[in-house]
Amino acid sequence: MSIKLIAADMDGTLLDSNKQLPDGLFPLIRALRARGVRFAPASGRQYYTLYEQFGAIADELIYISENGAMVCDGSEIVSFEAMPAEEVCRAVETVRQLPGVYTVVSARDGGVYENGDDPAFVKNMKMYCARHKGVPDLLEYVRHEPVCKVALFCEGRAEQVLLPAFASFADSSQIALSGADWVDLMRPGMSKGRAVSALCARLGITPAECMAFGDYLNDLELLQAVGEPYCMANGHETLKAAAKYICPSNDEDGVCRTIRAVFGIDKP
Repeated sequence: MSIKLIAADMDGTLLDSNKQLPDGLFPLIRALRARGVRFAPASGRQYYTLYEQFGAIADELIYISENGAMVCDGSEIVSFEAMPAEEVCRAVETVRQLPGVYTVVSARDGGVYENGDDPAFVKNMKMYCARHKGVPDLLEYVRHEPVCKVALFCEGRAEQVLLPAFASFADSSQIALSGADWVDLMRPGMSKGRAVSALCARLGITPAECMAFGDYLNDLELLQAVGEPYCMANGHETLKAAAKYICPSNDEDGVCRTIRAVFGIDKP
């Protein structure tokens, strides 16, 4: 087996339950790079948040951000898949009719949200958006600025509240359940898996030369796009059924342990 690209989801996969990267990850990524293997965080988080998290090795990584809608190689933007403006406007208008639901849209230069003071939303939005700004009228903003993703927030009830409320968008948008609090809308067919396929073409490799790790339903296409797909032990049951392998949980350093075992790399 000759792996050339490893893609790993962040929340629930690479990050532990305290949202921390595993010890020894940076040396492992550099050891992989020395063997000609690129590492790609693959997340619903924005690019700027991911770049900031990886500090000293940030320029050495490929970033599949915004669930695949924005891909960067180091500091270079490789792709930005904007949604139709009318679809973004419709989503913002729908959110305004739903109590306890909030949204942040992803532009090229960061996350944009409508000014508000809901503490749970603001806390979660800032966790995922290192670069963000509030505007007085989000609907007016999205009429004029390209947006690659609409992230919808409903604390603890994304699956129960947001999926039914946005069911009518299924024919015109890609809908991804990204966790207990979030649902993402993107261009039809957009996913982490589509981004990996595009990266294969860019890097001149095949899906069989790719490995991926995920835990939730927005990782399904990611695992389907690679030859060596792993679901975390803490993952969604639907994803486990679609994976080729089950690896230890995010709190057991499952991603790094599996990579070291496959490549024969000792922990420093």
